[in-house]
Amino acid sequence: MEKIHHPLRTNIGYFFNKPIGFSREFTVENPDVFIEPDLQLYNLIGKYSFSRTREGLLLQGKFDAEIDSQCNRCLDPFRAKLSTEFEELYVFGSRVQEELDEEVVPEDGYIDLGKPLRDYLLLDLPINLVCKPDCKGICVECGVNLNRGTCEHTNSRIIIE
Repeated sequence: MEKIHHPLRTNIGYFFNKPIGFSREFTVENPDVFIEPDLQLYNLIGKYSFSRTREGLLLQGKFDAEIDSQCNRCLDPFRAKLSTEFEELYVFGSRVQEELDEEVVPEDGYIDLGKPLRDYLLLDLPINLVCKPDCKGICVECGVNLNRGTCEHTNSRIIIE
């Protein structure tokens, strides 16, 4: 039987018997990660830590990754760089959840970072993705990519009446 590797799954079972204040840092470097249901990441690099608190486990993470995207100006495909920094509290099941958005520490002793990482990366995704800051876009009349050349419409202006 082939062993399935989960690059974003972390064993936190040993935290159950540790004192409040105990923490541990982890690093992630993975060239290719798919997060269910729809996020393909490339060059994922990050650091995260879990800290034992009275309520549960505090996750603090900072991640950088790339995704396949399309430039909003010239429509060329490119790899967009994303960064995120976040905190999540995983409460122990025996404690009463004070807020509805708190996660419960899983009983199996493993936390999958895929869900919070996906959520925070998508929240930090820029609305206007461009391949480079000085992208010239496409000609509105003939559709030529102005980064690669010019057209007869390059100097024309759109006049709205």
